[in-house]
Amino acid sequence: MLIRMLKSFAGRAAGARNSAAHVLQRVEESVPERNARLDRAHASADMDRHLQILFGDLHVGSHGLLDLVRSCLSQSNTHLPPFKAVHRPLASYFLMQYFLQTLEIEGDRAECGVLNGASALLLCRAAQSRDPLYAGAGLHLIDSFEGLDKPNDLDQFNVQHADGRVSVASIKEGSFAAPIEQPRTALKDFPDVTFHRGWIPAVFDTLTCERWSFVHLDVDQHDPTYASLAYFYPRLSRGGVIICDDYGAPLFPGAHRAWDRFCDEHNVPYVVIDTGQSVILKP
Repeated sequence: MLIRMLKSFAGRAAGARNSAAHVLQRVEESVPERNARLDRAHASADMDRHLQILFGDLHVGSHGLLDLVRSCLSQSNTHLPPFKAVHRPLASYFLMQYFLQTLEIEGDRAECGVLNGASALLLCRAAQSRDPLYAGAGLHLIDSFEGLDKPNDLDQFNVQHADGRVSVASIKEGSFAAPIEQPRTALKDFPDVTFHRGWIPAVFDTLTCERWSFVHLDVDQHDPTYASLAYFYPRLSRGGVIICDDYGAPLFPGAHRAWDRFCDEHNVPYVVIDTGQSVILKP
């Protein structure tokens, strides 16, 4: 009896070790590998059913959230990978809710990192839900339209290899380039939107507004994230919002490093929501 008990215990212990090894293997997989695995999983799932259960009752004004997000993605020719199918509607909803909160606050609004214009179009549609005549006035879209700048060490993330080696990588310079004509076309129904083409922080010299009520940061890297915070936060109205899309993005650790650094240096309170967005609501 004792021998059988010991064998049983040893078997369970071995199983636990194997299970732990499986979990460890999953933890150590690289971010691109994880995204590819989730792409395969989501592609084989009934995502429309999942999305209807999660978001079918959510609206922004008279717009159903899912229909609004899908139409803005389509109008801006923005491709959504399967692994972001659940993340994107919720992150978009939070982005629009914070934006709407600032409509009555003094100051203009900015988005740094425009790409194809999907998020900017969402913001305009959200504003239009409150004011049907809204044409984009006071919204400034800032981008190099040449993709990412050269990354530095703070933009690097670890990559675990199958043989146990760990190396560092970063998203290469020029990634996510989109011609300015793409968002201009997507936002053709909002002719009063202002585009600013250039690199951060030099492009800030083209801005004449002295007060800001809302800023959306989606610039991926450390240096433009930090420079944007340094520019906009002192000019942010009381009750104004700065929201960073990339704080929790594993491929863009420079964003949260810049955010943490700035907020620590200036004693700025903020929250991080489950979508990985970080938000400053200025006291």
